[in-house]
Amino acid sequence: MNTIKKILSLAILLILVFALPGLQADTTGAVDGFVKDLKTGQLLEGVKISLISEKTQLAFELKTDKRGHFYKGGLIPGKYKILLEKEGYIPQGGSTRVFLAKTLRLEYKIESAENPSLDEPASAEPAASGMELISAGKYAEAITKLSQIIEQAPLNPVPYFYRGLAYERSGYSEEALEDYRKATELKTDFILPYTRSGILWAKKGNFEIAAQFYRKAIDSNDQDSTTHYNYAGCLINLGKSEEARVVFEKLLSQDPDYVDVYYQLGILYISADEIARAKELLEMFISKDPENEKASLAREILKSLNREF
Repeated sequence: MNTIKKILSLAILLILVFALPGLQADTTGAVDGFVKDLKTGQLLEGVKISLISEKTQLAFELKTDKRGHFYKGGLIPGKYKILLEKEGYIPQGGSTRVFLAKTLRLEYKIESAENPSLDEPASAEPAASGMELISAGKYAEAITKLSQIIEQAPLNPVPYFYRGLAYERSGYSEEALEDYRKATELKTDFILPYTRSGILWAKKGNFEIAAQFYRKAIDSNDQDSTTHYNYAGCLINLGKSEEARVVFEKLLSQDPDYVDVYYQLGILYISADEIARAKELLEMFISKDPENEKASLAREILKSLNREF
């Protein structure tokens, strides 16, 4: 048991993910897809798609053409965060994985921001200007612009989300949380404000509240693997290892290429004294991503396990 404790002391279990040039074709991958209106199925032109590599933090921006089509090649293999934005539509986030020498086929459906029950337009003036200011890093200007939009369309959740994002990036977490709260009050299944709230509370060290927001995102049908990963991370930090293990096992069955899950599950199985399973998971982790920043630590843990068991 003392050996297990020593091994576990090597592992850092604060695992939350805080996230948004010319290589040869055989070292990269590509994404190719379409974006449609959720209700009508119409292909949408001019949807802004942001791709952010979790490995390198390189960001790419592209837009759909008249056929609702987008394509991006030359992408370093790995996991990418995705944000889809279009004026008059609810912004949608998620993640995908780019594979070596393969083109990933994608299709997204985004929801109109029109809310017939409120009898209010998506925005009294284009919210796109606020989005562009945020993209340009002009957060104070974005807050001013989005506040004007909110005054004219106070029952629309989208400007609240974007103003919250501008506040968050300006370092005003309380103001951001309040805008995210308002956005989800107006649209109870608005996933992005839930996930951003989870991230902010986790950064504050309040994993209990962070877990509640991640749970709300998941209950709103958030398919983003990172949200599930962060939720499990909160559970670990709350001492709920068995619950975290269930979340990780489910995530692994849905996204077997999310390599960090193998590592975290391996550590959890060590703590449960299930060494054979822990070894299997850590070996899989190393084989899938030998250059991962935790790979050397995983090798050391395996050496210790092999010596002692």
